[in-house]
Amino acid sequence: MWLLSFLPDSFLLSIINTVLLVGIISFVATFFFINRLLRWFPTLAPYYLLLQVISTVLLIAGIYYKGGYSVEQEWRDRVAALEQKVKLAEEKSKTVNAEIQTKIVTKIKTIHDTKIVIQEKLKEVEKIINKECTVAPEAIDIHNAAAKNVKPGEVK
Repeated sequence: MWLLSFLPDSFLLSIINTVLLVGIISFVATFFFINRLLRWFPTLAPYYLLLQVISTVLLIAGIYYKGGYSVEQEWRDRVAALEQKVKLAEEKSKTVNAEIQTKIVTKIKTIHDTKIVIQEKLKEVEKIINKECTVAPEAIDIHNAAAKNVKPGEVK
């Protein structure tokens, strides 16, 4: 059945419609009109039952394939609709990703600015630290501020 996917849809639909139409016409002809035809062509009488079976099989096959084709088209339509939704979601995700990227960049810049301010404060307090390696309380405050998420202007 998957080999039919290589045929163009219009060609496959025309084949299905032809089988269905031939099945309907032959079914109606064999079950309702062939009795009159057998009066003129008695040589067809032995094939009467065979013609009824073939027409019934053609009708059932046409209905079956028409239904299968219709279901296949519905699924293809659903897939196309979902692909459209995915495309819209991808476009929306690009804009959201850009917003997130700008937030991350600003956060990194804030952290970098805080680091620079704290390094400058340490350079100022460096003069206070004596030769005995005792740490001044100002240096401890600056190191504590570096451990916190403090904005550049909030450092004491």
